[in-house]
Amino acid sequence: MEMTKTLAGRRRDPRTDAAAVEAVLDLVSAGATLTGLSLVTIAEHAGVSRNSLYRRWKTKDDLYLDVLDAINKPLPDFDGPTARDNLTTHLATLIERTLDQRAGCMLRALLAEAGAFPELHRRYFEQIVAPRREAMYGILRRGIGTGEIRPDIDVAFVNEVLVGPVLARMGSGATEGLDPKETSRRIADLIFSGIAAR
Repeated sequence: MEMTKTLAGRRRDPRTDAAAVEAVLDLVSAGATLTGLSLVTIAEHAGVSRNSLYRRWKTKDDLYLDVLDAINKPLPDFDGPTARDNLTTHLATLIERTLDQRAGCMLRALLAEAGAFPELHRRYFEQIVAPRREAMYGILRRGIGTGEIRPDIDVAFVNEVLVGPVLARMGSGATEGLDPKETSRRIADLIFSGIAAR
């Protein structure tokens, strides 16, 4: 059985981690609130001991952050031939996540209960959202460097315009029928009509 060491040197079974993450996603998608859940309830749903959860996560914030990290797939290498290709790839990754109904429920729960979990909200944007935002900034800046994108654009604003439609769909739950490749291409094509170098 594969085991993993924690920073403190304690060994843990990664299957317990996966079971806890799945339990949170199941419970939240079934209507549970982040505030209302307890580590005891999560442990029971996951079929693991309470002690194993308490050893692994000292607070619900820590567990929820791991859940939020788990629903965000690692970013691919952005090595396409053009900035438009790389933007499309980045957006497709974001759209794929919005199609995961449990992931959408978890993110909507976080936003709805941000006031109850201000530290979790801060850590989520700092540790998970910010690196993805920086990846998009990097794609846009490289596009400027290669002459594909106008040098006078506001990189942060263009990023917001690119991801805004996807986040709006996720927030409303209206993701049925979205095709990641086709939708990301349409968004990138539309935005490029305004930011492409002339």
